[in-house]
Order: sequence, then structure tokens, then C-alpha cells
Amino acid sequence: MTDIIDATDPNNLSNKILDEHETRKRLLKHARVVGCERDMLILFAKCDKQMKLCTNEQEKKDIGKMFCVEVFNLIDSGGQLYVDGQLVCDNSNKDCYQDLLRFKKQII
Repeated sequence: MTDIIDATDPNNLSNKILDEHETRKRLLKHARVVGCERDMLILFAKCDKQMKLCTNEQEKKDIGKMFCVEVFNLIDSGGQLYVDGQLVCDNSNKDCYQDLLRFKKQII
């Protein structure tokens, strides 16, 4: 039986920051559960390629933020996504795709 964790309660949130390897491992495990493992692997490869070709640190940060939104959309998390303290996606009341388009315009 799976317990439901209330993410709106600050007492249920962890301050621990995982390294990239562990984060990818957990994301891939979750993608496997929801049936989009192949798409997650493709997304990882796409992000890695863009990061490898990028030389500007600000662009790398922006690519990372867009990658977070893409992962959020892929695993259909619902709720809200904050990246570096900024709300970048809100699935609780509207389409996240529109937020992604708005967010991409902000960083370009």
C-alpha cells in the first residue's frame, strides 16, 4: 500500500539535495512506473547533448530549467514546479505547456 504524502505541508519536504546521478536514477525509476521510460531516456540524451554544446553558464542554467519543466510534463506530476525559487509551471489550474512557452520566452 502506498502512502500519500501531502507536499503542501513543509514538514513533509526534505532539504536534502541529491546528486545528479541519484536524481536521474529516481526519475528513471518513476518514469518506468508510469510507462514513459523510453521518453525519459531520450530526454536525458537531448539535455546532455545541449549541455555539452553550450559554453555560456547562463544558457546552461536556462537549459537545465527547461529540462526540469520537460521532465515535469513527461511524468505528469500535477501541482506546481519551482526552479531556483521561481514558479515555472502550475498544473493545479491550467495547462503546463503554456507555462513552458512563457518560460522559454523569458529566458531567450
